[in-house]
Amino acid sequence: MALVAVGFVLTDRGGPNTILRMDITLEPALEKFVRGKVESGDFPSVDEVVSEGLRLLQQHEEDYISNVRGKIEEGWAQAKSGQLRTADEVRHNMTIRKRAWKMIFFRFGST
Repeated sequence: MALVAVGFVLTDRGGPNTILRMDITLEPALEKFVRGKVESGDFPSVDEVVSEGLRLLQQHEEDYISNVRGKIEEGWAQAKSGQLRTADEVRHNMTIRKRAWKMIFFRFGST
């Protein structure tokens, strides 16, 4: 495994920006990917590649949480308006979804 030094800019609550130096260990494939991004000119530094990756991860998590909250709110609104499913309807729906998942998994996922 390779060691890559990365600098991050963190903000204190209402305070000035501070720079925290961190050392991270990357598996060889990720190190090669990061160095390739810098060598190709896509990013000016290793720091920028890692920072962009973390920004994308943060955005992904925020989008996921927003999506989940939206589904919860939609379900809650449906429940409040009386649009509920019986236990038998839920079981039937889950059985169908489980069969579909098994067909996909055993066809593509078990190699």
